[in-house]
Amino acid sequence: MEKSWIVSKIPEGSHKVLDLGCATGQLGRKLFQLKKASEVIGVEIFKPAAEEAAKFYTFVHQGDVESMSLNYDHYFDYVICGDILEHLRDPWTMVAQIYNWLNSKGAIICSIPNIRYWQILRDLILFGKWNYTEAGILDNTHLRFFTRRTFLEILENAQFHIEYNDMWISGKKKNLANKVTFGFFKEFLGSQVMVVASKKAG
Repeated sequence: MEKSWIVSKIPEGSHKVLDLGCATGQLGRKLFQLKKASEVIGVEIFKPAAEEAAKFYTFVHQGDVESMSLNYDHYFDYVICGDILEHLRDPWTMVAQIYNWLNSKGAIICSIPNIRYWQILRDLILFGKWNYTEAGILDNTHLRFFTRRTFLEILENAQFHIEYNDMWISGKKKNLANKVTFGFFKEFLGSQVMVVASKKAG
């Protein structure tokens, strides 16, 4: 999934950013280039990728984020989870931890695969198939699956306020279908859920 939308949700400024699952660090590098961050901390499970990201980031923690004890209470302006929460054993606890890492005006920016996607439902309902793949929504490294509604509920239960949520629809045909149906089937046409959620006041 194209992650330029994440960058677009962060205004210019000296922001402190935590990028969970930062891969080789291209997202954080872009934030620095656009003067949208003064500090970017990464977390990446794969060592070669973490070492590459460390060339651009302020610091990169290498390892399993669920096994780490990160001391960043009320520190970050933004925590980015670009297709990471579905890989975790306990995303509920991680979302609560992210809330604690954010300062009083902080926000989480995240994307997650949409299990309500039309191809998944077609294969399940018509053909009785639920086959894991090397990539995509049924990536064999995904441990948890969510619809738009259930994912938003996780954030709301953790006391986040939903500022923005939308579906990522790729391809001209699907975008046309979404327009002619006035968005009625948007949650079936979108392969990803995109969310920005802030801390609730008080």
